[in-house]
Formats: sequence, structure tokens, C-alpha cells
Amino acid sequence: MFRKINRRTLIQGTGAAAVGAALVKPSSVFGAPAVIQGDITLEVWGGVPAENGPQEVCDAFTAATGIKVNYTRYVNDDTGNTQLDTALQGGTPIDAFFTYSVPRLGQRIGAGATLDLTSYVEADADVKAWVDNTSGIFKYEDKVYSLPTTIEPAFVYINKNMLDAAGVAVPEAGWTVDDFVALAEQLTTDTTFGMYETPDTAAQKLGPDRNYKEGATESNFDDPAFAESLELHKAQIDAGTAFPWSDVLAQNLRAYAQTPFLTEQDALWINSSYSLRFIGDKEQYPHDFVTTFAPQPVPAGVESPYNTGGINNWLLGKSDTANPDAVWQFIKFFLTEGAVPMLRAGKIPAYPGTDSAVIVEGILGPDREELYDVAAYESAVIQPEAKLITDTITKGAAEITQIIQGLTDRYLIGEIDIDEWVTEAKTQSDAAIAAAGE
Repeated sequence: MFRKINRRTLIQGTGAAAVGAALVKPSSVFGAPAVIQGDITLEVWGGVPAENGPQEVCDAFTAATGIKVNYTRYVNDDTGNTQLDTALQGGTPIDAFFTYSVPRLGQRIGAGATLDLTSYVEADADVKAWVDNTSGIFKYEDKVYSLPTTIEPAFVYINKNMLDAAGVAVPEAGWTVDDFVALAEQLTTDTTFGMYETPDTAAQKLGPDRNYKEGATESNFDDPAFAESLELHKAQIDAGTAFPWSDVLAQNLRAYAQTPFLTEQDALWINSSYSLRFIGDKEQYPHDFVTTFAPQPVPAGVESPYNTGGINNWLLGKSDTANPDAVWQFIKFFLTEGAVPMLRAGKIPAYPGTDSAVIVEGILGPDREELYDVAAYESAVIQPEAKLITDTITKGAAEITQIIQGLTDRYLIGEIDIDEWVTEAKTQSDAAIAAAGE
């Protein structure tokens, strides 16, 4: 399943109920949330720092409804997700929470930790039209337990000063992975790696649910696309053009890799808009270069490749919340009124209705002309269509994620060869799928 993102879908959605002309505030679609009587406080957990938008959304929700919200931030890495899972299982008061990957989404829903939102969606014509007409909204056994708040296409962050010094123009749509590698080689110096990592060409070629063969009874890691993608990455590490994976592990950069880019240790970095908040934080990440942007490069010869981004930042209610109606009001509010405050966290709204000019201004911030190549961002992120990936199969997915992460780490630092990676990835993942089906 995928969703195409372009200027029109940001304003109108993907064929959802007529939204009409572009709206500065998408909340105009719903109107103000109904006031729920009583002294209610919601406990909400999320991965974005409160000061980057969530606190403003929570405060606005309280002002609109009288419902108080306490926001708790957890870091969206392995440690932070373990903290959240422990809290969900251990009786910590939580009413709503965010999840940032489909495997964890399926695991938490399957464990019974989440509130069934289907009846609320069915009762709200606007939300139902959006859910029904937006490909990639995750359902579990045909029920809605979560709604995405963000669209996150992947694109390339580029140190423009380094690009200019090399006399190279900003790459445009249609450039290939081979072009990306060649540019990285050109930008590599004694102090700078040309790239952080190579594109995930297996994801670009195979798209959603690529980890499974048809029927989801066995894994798909013997497909040559996986080995080809990994071999490309390791070749660039060995050549000295990609950031060493041993340093990635030592510095815990898998989830957040902004530091090498902002300290000019690498010149090209494939990521999504949520990392813009780090570039805009000049106090923590002082730097004197302009960041420009290019569309994600595509594998040569692949017709209609996928973008490795997706819809994300799934908002869920906890199954045992004492205030399910209030949780639903908060979810609606976050989708609508919450869209603009969350722009400064680099969150492109998933729900339609926010004008693209408002998105660019809000995401890039007041210092955008100083920090960014604004036109390049609009061209790379807002303008082009991108087939975004959202997986729908979750059988053993959380376990498979850990298996592949561990094996990939070992391969990229030279502990195992590609044949062992393929064999172990296939064998261990097949076992995880079988165990999930028992």
C-alpha cells in the first residue's frame, strides 16, 4: 500500500471528502471539538520533545475543551520504546501514545494495549472519508486502532557549501543511485565522508511488505534485492565514502544521525523532514553552511520505484483508558488544530487541509532563508509525487526487525559475509514468522 504525495494531496487529500479550497487551519474541516464534562486529565506519551510542538498542541486542546493533558516524552530508539512498552504493560497511567513504526504498531495492537477507534471513525464522516480514501492507513484485522499524523517522504540533505565548492549543481528529480554514489565520491575529503549511507534500494525496488513472500508464511530475504542493497552500502564504507558503521554503533546513530551531518563529517544524508528541527537548533548544533535538498535518488532501470518514506507518527489510545471519548477528541484535535504547531518539529500533516506555503514556512522556520535552500526544499519534498511505503503485514515483524538489524550491523562492520547474512536472515525470520503463527 502506498500514498502519493504532491502539492495537491497536501491540500486536498487523496480523494477524500471535498475539502474545498486550501485551508490555513485544517481544523476548519471538523470545527471545534465538543466539550466533555468533568475534570479529566489525559496522559499522553510521544517521541517529539514537548517544546517542538506537542506542548503547544496540548495547551490549545485544554483551552478548547477544558481537558487537561500531561505530555511525557520518550526517545524513539530501542531504549525509549522499551520504556514505553514497560509502561504500557506495567500499569503506568497512559491514555494515548505515539508509535513510529509498523512492526511496533502491530505488536502493541496485537498485545491488546490499544483502543479500538473503529466506531469513532465510522461516526465521523470527514475522518472516515479520509481513512477510506488514503492508501496505507494501517488496519489490524480490518479495524482502526491508530491514525497517522504525519507524511514523511525521504529525500537528501546536502551541505550546499561543499556542493558549491565542488562546482556541482543541486541534483534534480530522476537522478540515480549511481549518480548519488558518484557525487559522494566527489565530495569525500580527508575530513568528510561523501555520504552517511546509501539508499535502501531493496525497499525502493520491492516496496511494502517486502520482507515477506506471498502469503506471509515465509520471509523474502533470499530475494537478490536485499543482498544487492547491502553490498552497495558496504562497498561505500570500504571505499571510505560512507560513514563507518562501527562509528554508527559506537555513537548510537541509527535513530538520529544529525550530528555527523551538522558537524560536517558527511555531506549527503538521506532522511525526512523531522530532522529539520536539529538544523534549526543553532544553539545545540551551530554551523555556518546552508542545507540544500534533492529528491531521493532512484535505482537505474527500475520503473516507478518507491520512496522509502511513509505515513507515520501513529497516534493511538490505550485500551484501558478511563476516558475513551476524550482520547478520541484529542486524536481529532491533533490531526487538525495540531497540524500547524507540529510543523516546527518537521511534521508534514497527514490529514489534508494545510496550505503548502504554510507547511514550508512552518517547517523551515523564521530563519529559513539563512539556513536552507528554500526553493530546493519545495522542489524535493512538496512538489514531486512519491510512492510512500506503509507495510500491512506484521506477523513476527518486531522480531524480524531486531533480527535484520543485528545481522546488518554484523555485516556492515565485517563480522559476517553477505552469504551468511542471507542464510541467517532467511532462517531466523522464517522461524519468527512460524512462531507468530502458533
